[in-house]
Formats: sequence, structure tokens, C-alpha cells
Amino acid sequence: MSGSLTPIMKAGIAFAYIGGLGFLAAGTYLSIRHRRLHPLLLLCLSAISFSWIEAPYDWAMYAQFAPAIPRMPSWWPLNKTWHGLPSPVPPGYISYFVLPALIGTALGRWTSARFHWRRPIALLSVGLVVGFVWALCFNAILGARLGIFHYGKVIPGLALFEGSTHQYPLYDALAMGVQMMVFTYLLGRTDGEGRTVIDTWARTVTTNRIGASILSVVAVVVLGNVLYGAVFAPHLAAKIQGWETAGPTDQLFPGIPNQPR
Repeated sequence: MSGSLTPIMKAGIAFAYIGGLGFLAAGTYLSIRHRRLHPLLLLCLSAISFSWIEAPYDWAMYAQFAPAIPRMPSWWPLNKTWHGLPSPVPPGYISYFVLPALIGTALGRWTSARFHWRRPIALLSVGLVVGFVWALCFNAILGARLGIFHYGKVIPGLALFEGSTHQYPLYDALAMGVQMMVFTYLLGRTDGEGRTVIDTWARTVTTNRIGASILSVVAVVVLGNVLYGAVFAPHLAAKIQGWETAGPTDQLFPGIPNQPR
């Protein structure tokens, strides 16, 4: 890979590693302290488990990263990202999905108390809005606008800055908002003892603490992967159908060919 890391790229990499490891450490600490799996740890495990879908997601979205960013080994399906999947992606998924879930949970609980909304409705509604705005700011501004990554092709009429190097597909923000909406619900919808709906379900299956913990981990990992696969499916359909046709003719990054159709 050529080029050098810009300050914004270094900040993005730091956010991925420091934020991801920090949330994981915090979730582990809280789990040990409370002697049960904390919702924060469950979300961390779920987020990193479906980070592999980023590569086929990039391929379907014509997403391409700056060549200076370190890459993962060229293994399938990680090699689906054009010119390689960045190595900060796995820990970065924890930061990217858990932070807005924490924000959404705090705002959702406040909204529920302030306007007397049912907590599930408040968490889902606020989580969707926070997730959409987060993805819009992070991907459209920090990503596409500041050059960490670019989208080579978008669906006409559904993107910001359409036709330019900095174009951003709004349907990406909606997809990420849905994922973060569910994460907000899982983090904020707890019982009096702080157990998530998944943990509560696991304890109805088995009374064994270790067995219930294993079931909770498996369930949240499966849920995360299925949900991310569901929000990825429309993008895959758009890619296969050839609906993404708008984009710049110039190379997104000098010396690196754009992803072909």
C-alpha cells in the first residue's frame, strides 16, 4: 500500500483500537463485578462477530479505503473489499456500533421518562434516529468527505454529493441506523437486575449459570449476524441488479483503479 496516514486516518485507527478494546475491557469488568454477563460485553461480542460482513458489504456498496490504511490478510470473504479490508475494522465495529447504542440508551430512557413513552418504543425510536445521524456524520463526513474511504457508485437520487468523489449513499445511514436501533434496545431494555431480554430468555432455557451465559453469547452473536445480513441484503440486491450507476469517473485514490461493476 502506498501513501502516508493523515491525522484523520490516525484518529480513525485510534478510535477503532482504543475505543473497541476500551468497551471490551469495560464490559468484561462490569461482568466480573456483577457476576453475570453485562449487556455491554454482549454487544461488544456481537459487534466484532459480524465485522466479517463488512467486506461483502463494501463490495456491494463500491466502498474503497485509502491505500495507506493497514489491511487484513487477503482471506475470503475479507478480500471482497476492493484492495483489501482495513485491519482496524474488527475492533472498530465495537466502537462504531456500541457508542451510539450507549447514547441512544441514555436518550431513550430520558425520552421515556420525560414523555411517558413505553420504554421499548422510546429505545427503538431514539435508537434509530441516533444510529442514522451517527452513521451520516461518521460515514459521510469523517469517512467520505475527509478521505478515509469513498463510494465509487451510488443509486441515483439517493445520495449526498452525488457524482463527486465525496458522494455518500443515504441508504447506508438507514441500514446502520436499524442495526444500532436494535443494539440500543438490547442495551437499554433490561429488568430490575440489569439483565437483557436475551439473558432473561437464556435463563428460561436453563438454570445453569454457565449454560445460560453461553446461550446468551450464542444468541446475541446469531442475532447480530442475522440482522446485519438482513440490512445488507437490499444493498446486495442493488449491486446484482446494477442500480448503482452514479459516481465520479476519476480515480477515488490516485494510482488505485476504481472497483469495476
